[in-house]
Amino acid sequence: MPGSMLAPTRWPRPLIRICWSARNRQWGWDAAGFVVLLAGGAMALWGMFPVDLHGPWRYPGIMAPACGATRSVVALLHGDAVMAWRYNPLGFLMVLAAAAGVVRLVLGVLTRRWLTLFVRPGPLGWSALVLLVVALDVRQQGHAALLMSTGLR
Repeated sequence: MPGSMLAPTRWPRPLIRICWSARNRQWGWDAAGFVVLLAGGAMALWGMFPVDLHGPWRYPGIMAPACGATRSVVALLHGDAVMAWRYNPLGFLMVLAAAAGVVRLVLGVLTRRWLTLFVRPGPLGWSALVLLVVALDVRQQGHAALLMSTGLR
């Protein structure tokens, strides 16, 4: 209709967007993935680092959602998926994300094109994430005896 002031249609932004970029804007994630795999591999070869990484709540037996994640990563790098799951399912996500970050870094250096992932969870996504973290926290508290033990079993 000529002369009418119709508002342009606004499409909602996608929740997840993957694109190629000429610049790497996610160096921090690449570095974190490299460190996770490097440190996890070192601990898988030579044993756990002699440094206490636990928070103060662990000593009275209160487990955080991330408790056991380091041992889970090391167990995965040893090839023991069952024990990795017992320590913390988060280890699987950490190793997968770290490996994807390193592959992304290598491909980016070779091709000078960077695969970039944008995630916009929205209220429903954030609510689901909070529920998953609470469920993981409850699960980890149920494994307190295992997580309070020292070393890999």
